[in-house]
Amino acid sequence: MKRRRTCSASAAAWLASDDRGREPNLRLLAILRGVHDLRTLDGGHDRDGHRRTVPKAVWHGLLAEETLDLEPFEPATGDRRRRGSGIPLGVLADVQIYTTNANPRIQGKGHSPLCRHSNERGVADDDLLTPADLLGREDLNYHWCSKCGGYAVRRLTDTQLSYYRAAHRLHGIAQDLDLERGGHEHLDLERITEQLRELANWHPAGQDSWYTSGSRRWRRIVRDLQDKAEAARRHDTP
Repeated sequence: MKRRRTCSASAAAWLASDDRGREPNLRLLAILRGVHDLRTLDGGHDRDGHRRTVPKAVWHGLLAEETLDLEPFEPATGDRRRRGSGIPLGVLADVQIYTTNANPRIQGKGHSPLCRHSNERGVADDDLLTPADLLGREDLNYHWCSKCGGYAVRRLTDTQLSYYRAAHRLHGIAQDLDLERGGHEHLDLERITEQLRELANWHPAGQDSWYTSGSRRWRRIVRDLQDKAEAARRHDTP
């Protein structure tokens, strides 16, 4: 996810066709954000025979158009093309991902329900995935639509968004301290040390405490990077 818009009601309000649609869309978005599985929406017909549909503006409020950048959560391996940091998915593990086709064996590329190639319809017939389903699946790279990225992510909560951003900060530091990517001459080790100190004490937004197996692995990664930063500082000190 190179760029992320938060799950805000204003996303639907501004996409309404006119001022008359804004208030109903805001109310509908507030209600639908609590729906467990969005595929339960957009089904059946009302008493007048009209198909029940969620307005397009509200779909844009529920789903993000950006794809997820999962590199920080990839395993830390020797593969230089896909060198992750092994950061646990944590609160991102249950993020919902909707696509028209998640199976490369079935003909047709996977599209986001917001993609023009899928006529920007609802998600009733979509496959539902999670980030864990995507990790390590190289078979999907050629299977996704190049225009939309192949899927739409349900907009992240504040807690999920804060974790996503912190994981990318941690992964960026891990890449900077990777000796195989180059030397440490260009690095501001004092700044990196300060960032690692902040990340060591970090916890997701909205959570006063964070005690899970994932949090323990997070702190272990931070400690390893702190050791690397200290070793680099000693090496650079005359």
